Amino acid sequence: MLVLCLLSVVAGCVPSQVRHRQELVSRDYSYIDFTQNAAPLTIVADVGGEHMTYYKVLAFQGDRFRITVADLDGETSTVISGDGIRIRKGPDATVFQRLVEVEALDTLFSVELDAHPYGRYRLIIEKL
Repeated sequence: MLVLCLLSVVAGCVPSQVRHRQELVSRDYSYIDFTQNAAPLTIVADVGGEHMTYYKVLAFQGDRFRITVADLDGETSTVISGDGIRIRKGPDATVFQRLVEVEALDTLFSVELDAHPYGRYRLIIEKL
């Protein structure tokens, strides 16, 4: 019974936008879907060394997103990529902020984070 309670508490900690998460030796992949819950997704996590973290966002034509990454400790490198998207700098110059607009019928664009030797970051993905 205790195990069941602990599992339900842990399961409750995963944001509802995260549809699938896969952790490998030096790569983590999280697949994000805003179709059921359009609330902003906020994640605070660590990355470093040879480890890389990928957030893959399912999006459709006309969708717009604001991606914000703030360094909490260390310096995190962020790259946004994908087919059928247009990326512009966001208005907040104090943090990494990009506006992503989907031009294709659908896409799965990526937000890639890494740091050397270490970085702690806050990632916010907002569907506009």
